[in-house]
Amino acid sequence: MPAKAVIQLVVFALVFTLCTMPHAWGEQDCYREKDVFLHKCAWSIRRGLAYLHPNPICCRTVRKIDMTCVCGAILPREEETIDVRHAYFVSQDCRKPVPAGNKCGSWTVPGASVPPPPHHP
Repeated sequence: MPAKAVIQLVVFALVFTLCTMPHAWGEQDCYREKDVFLHKCAWSIRRGLAYLHPNPICCRTVRKIDMTCVCGAILPREEETIDVRHAYFVSQDCRKPVPAGNKCGSWTVPGASVPPPPHHP
């Protein structure tokens, strides 16, 4: 095999590897954590329902995951069933708040304190 073909193959493999590895670009992969959060905290983050304080199982989950990454990974289609502000309040109630300026789905967490939503006992 000519040297030029070997170099082209190596360059192609390198570019392919860099483009398919999220960590190569500094993007954190937390989609598995997001799926667990969506499942364990479903009743607290459901769009269209009054906010429910998270149950202990939800909070244990939140304390184990990167909530800033999870919140930022919520997709627009998921926002049809998830209230991202509720997800933020779950992070606060579970003592692992998403810092101001970060995204929670399409919503940016403001710098000032956000009043809690009306909740269901």
